[in-house]
Amino acid sequence: MKIDHLVRGAKDASGLPVRSLAAAAGVAGSTITRIQAGEVDPSIGTLARIVDAAGYELRIEAIRRGAAPRPSLADTADAWANRKGRLRLDWTRWRLLLDQLALHPKLVPEAIYRTPWPTGEPVVDALLAAVAEKLADDAGLPRPAWTEAVPSLDEPFRPPTARAAPGRGVPAQLAARGLMIDVESLWRDRGSIGV
Repeated sequence: MKIDHLVRGAKDASGLPVRSLAAAAGVAGSTITRIQAGEVDPSIGTLARIVDAAGYELRIEAIRRGAAPRPSLADTADAWANRKGRLRLDWTRWRLLLDQLALHPKLVPEAIYRTPWPTGEPVVDALLAAVAEKLADDAGLPRPAWTEAVPSLDEPFRPPTARAAPGRGVPAQLAARGLMIDVESLWRDRGSIGV
């Protein structure tokens, strides 16, 4: 995770201007601006105060070197870009994660219960929550608590790259959040993964 993305996402998701966030965190506004620009690596204490002021909790985990990476929905929080005012989702990364979980369903709980960091992009936040809810529902698991805090979109989102062929339904979890992404744009049949 990049610290500048984390701070920018927390700030944007909070809706606070830099000055208000800085005052609430007890840091200079220029500190937040420099962190967002990637010019400064803050201490853990400073980072914790900033994300706390934005309404989030900072969690840090240590992972043994060389350990096989475990798929996590939180890892797709940066699988997007905004180019010239247009949201571009990194469909390859989303599908890769969902393919791994389809092949290894025992990893679903670990993948969905870790809270993703705020992206500051409502569509991405809604997609993270909707996918977590669909995975939980499909596995017969309780929905992750963090999804309750993610609002649905005010306007439906229809990505230009999503398939729109008849008969390809939008999962209820995505539709409920205003995401008009058909099931086959993200999920593949388990038998076709790796073929």
